[in-house]
Amino acid sequence: METAPSAAAELTTLVEEAARLVRDPRRRVALAREGLDRAVALGDDVARVRCTAMVTEFTARHGHPVDALPTALKLVAEAGTLGDDQAAAQAHHTAAMCLHMLDCVPESMEHAHEALSSYRKADDAYGEGRVLSLVAALWTDMGERLQARELLEQAHELFLACGDESGAATMLAMTAEAQRETGDPVAAAGTCERALRLFENAGMPLDALRAMTAYAQVLADLDRPADAERWLDRAGTHNRLPGGAVANEGYELERLLVLVRTVLTPAGRWEAARRTLEQAIAVAEDLHSLRSGALAESLLAEVLHTTGDDAGAYRHLLRCRELADAATRGAHDRRIRALRVRFEVEQAQREAARYRRQTEEQAAVIAELERLNAEVLHLSRTDPLTGIANRRRMTEYLTDLANLNQRYGAPPLAVAVFDVDKFKVVNDRYGHETGDRVLVALSRLTADHLRATDLPARLGGDEFVIVMPGISHEDAVRACQRLLEAVRNHPWEQLSAGLAVRISIGVADGSGLIDPDEMLRRADAALYRAKAAGRDAVASSTAH
Repeated sequence: METAPSAAAELTTLVEEAARLVRDPRRRVALAREGLDRAVALGDDVARVRCTAMVTEFTARHGHPVDALPTALKLVAEAGTLGDDQAAAQAHHTAAMCLHMLDCVPESMEHAHEALSSYRKADDAYGEGRVLSLVAALWTDMGERLQARELLEQAHELFLACGDESGAATMLAMTAEAQRETGDPVAAAGTCERALRLFENAGMPLDALRAMTAYAQVLADLDRPADAERWLDRAGTHNRLPGGAVANEGYELERLLVLVRTVLTPAGRWEAARRTLEQAIAVAEDLHSLRSGALAESLLAEVLHTTGDDAGAYRHLLRCRELADAATRGAHDRRIRALRVRFEVEQAQREAARYRRQTEEQAAVIAELERLNAEVLHLSRTDPLTGIANRRRMTEYLTDLANLNQRYGAPPLAVAVFDVDKFKVVNDRYGHETGDRVLVALSRLTADHLRATDLPARLGGDEFVIVMPGISHEDAVRACQRLLEAVRNHPWEQLSAGLAVRISIGVADGSGLIDPDEMLRRADAALYRAKAAGRDAVASSTAH
C-alpha cells in the first residue's frame, strides 16, 4: 500500500513534469488533471492550485478564454492566501494569458508583472522565460517593439539555460520579426538563421514554421524573392501530416499571406496570387480569423483590380470591410465581457467574505451588482453616425494609456484633434445630409490612414480625435500630414458637385503625461494655431 510521504513525493514530481511540458499541451493537461485528482485526495492545496492553473490555461488556449477567466481570477485570490510563490506565479500567469486573449492589455500586463515577480522568487527560470515572452507580446501590441526585443532576448537566454532549444528558437523568431518591423532586415536574417539552427537541434517542431515564414519575409526584403519562395515552399511541406493534411492551419494561413505579399504579387503572378488568396480566405473562415480574413480579402481585391476585374474587387473590398468591422466589434465585446467577468469574480469574493460577517447586507449587494452589470451591458462606445469610437471609448482608451504611463514609464504617445474647415458653410451650401456624409467619409479616410493600435474617435459635430500610442511626436505629425493630404486629394465632388473639404489638425505629444484632459488641451491648442495659420494645416505642441 502506498504511504502518504511517497504519494506526496510522486505528486510533486508529476506537477513539476506537467509544468515543463508546454510544447506538448495535451500530454501536459492529462498530467495536470491526474495531478488535480491526487491533490484533492491528499488535501494538497498548492498542488491543486497549480494543476488547476494548467488545466485552465489549456481551456483558454483552445478557444475559451472567457470561460477560463473566472477560474484564473479565483486561483489568483486563493494562491494569495496560500503564500506559495510557484502557485501565485502560475495563477497570475494564467490570468494574464486569458486577459491578453480578451484584448485587455493593461489588465494582462498587471498580472504578468505579478507572475514575473513570483517566478523569480520561486527561482523558476523556465516560468520566468514564459512570462517574459507574454510581456513582450503585450509591448508589441502597444507598438513598443524595442522593449519587446529586450524581453525576448532575456527569454531566449533563460530557455537556453533550461535546455529548451525549441522555446529559445521561438524567442529568436519573434525577435527577428521585431527587427524586421523596425527596419533592420540584415540583423533579422541572422537571427532567423540562428533560430532555424536551434529548431534543427530540437528536431524541427511545428513552431519552426514561424522562423521559416519570418526568414522568407526577410529574404524578400533583401531582394531575394526566389530564396523566399523556396523557404515558404519548405514551410508548406513541413506543415503536412503523413496523409497530406495541414498540421497547423494557423501557420498555413500566415504562410499563404506572406507568399502573396512577398513573392507572387511583386512578381506579377496574378493568377497564382488569386488562387493562393482564395485558399487563405477558406483557411481563415475555418479558423474564424476575422482579421486575417479581412487582410486576405483586401489583397484579393487588389489582385482583381490589377487584372481588370473591378466588380470582383469591389465585392471583396466590401467583404474586407465587413470582416474588419466584425473584428473590431469582437475585440470591444471581448474586452467588455472580460472586464465584467473580472468585476463579477472580485465582487463575488468580497461578497462571500462580507456574507460571513453580515448576511443581512446580501440583498443590497445583489441589487448593486445587478445595477452595475446592467450598466456594463448597455455601455455604448461607438458613434452612431460614423461607426468609429465615441467620446466615452476615446476617454477610456486614453485613460488606459495614461495609466500605463504612470505605472510602467513613458512610452511614446501622441494625440491629435482635427475638425473640418468652415463646416458650417458645407452644411449651409450643400445641406446637412451632405454634411453627415462628409463626416462619414472623413472617418473612413482617417481609419484607413492609421495603424491597428491607433484609435480614431468622433467627439461631436465635426470634431475628431486620434489617439496614437507607441509613436514619436515627429512620426505622429507626419502621419497627420499624410491624412491632411489624403483629405485634399479625396474626390469630394462625388458627394456633391463643387464640394471641397479641408481639415485642420493639432497634434500634441502625450509622452509622460498622466492626465488625459491635459493631452486633449494641448492638442486643442495646436489646432487653434493651425486655424490661425490659415487652416488646411497641421500644427503641433510638444510635451516639453
